[in-house]
Amino acid sequence: MQRRFADCHMHTWLCGHAEHSVQDMVTALENSSLVGGIITEHLPLPKYIDPDRKVSMSRSDVPTYIATLLELRERSPLGDNLVIGAEADWRNDDPAWTARSVASARAAGVEVVLGSVHLLDDWAFDDPNALAVWDERDIDAVWEQYFTEWCKAARSGLFEVMAHPDLPKKFGHVPDDPRQYYVEAAEAAADHGLLCEVSTAGLRKPCAELYPSAELLAEFAARGIQFTLASDAHCVDEIGYRFDVAAEALLAQGISLQAFPKGHGRIERLPLQ
Repeated sequence: MQRRFADCHMHTWLCGHAEHSVQDMVTALENSSLVGGIITEHLPLPKYIDPDRKVSMSRSDVPTYIATLLELRERSPLGDNLVIGAEADWRNDDPAWTARSVASARAAGVEVVLGSVHLLDDWAFDDPNALAVWDERDIDAVWEQYFTEWCKAARSGLFEVMAHPDLPKKFGHVPDDPRQYYVEAAEAAADHGLLCEVSTAGLRKPCAELYPSAELLAEFAARGIQFTLASDAHCVDEIGYRFDVAAEALLAQGISLQAFPKGHGRIERLPLQ
């Protein structure tokens, strides 16, 4: 079997909203047609934000999560193509907290950190249970606040990769003209040499398109940004989900290689065709 692509964004049941264990996800990755990937569990959020641990790991689970991945890697045929990662929420109300969380994760053994924005103040705008809040908000104002925070996260120096960059479109809420936000995001990512992911998760959501959109992808590509591929898998069946679509989108922009970060500044480039 010829292996292609690496899935650089996958979750386990430790976050409280995924279906399978760390070992299940690694076994499925080993049995897939992928070169490898990064398990990227959600780092713990404060208890007042996630009291029932439905969207992030418990702090007490972090050492076990890393130890399990280290043990699995020791005997995995994937070798160092199994990367220990995490996804960190940029908290606009307390960016210093995010910085401490990322530093703690790296000290514990996390090799690659994805940056993401899911919260605007105390509103999880991508949560189906909070969908009604959109009816009370101005779409342009939400996008402006989101991309302001996304750019701060990109410029923070905390992350290797920025995840699902146009996440506010998840339920179909898009401004009439979002280009100014796309330009700002692309400039922020380019200024700091960040990788951005092309996530097929959007194909499974109401927006029914990749994160980022074709227009935002073009802005990123025009500034020389490199891209990972990401499924944002929350079960084994989503690993590598429709990566052919992501590869076609990148090839259409003249990009022929996928970036596969492995930590400590190492990035492998994989052919997209």
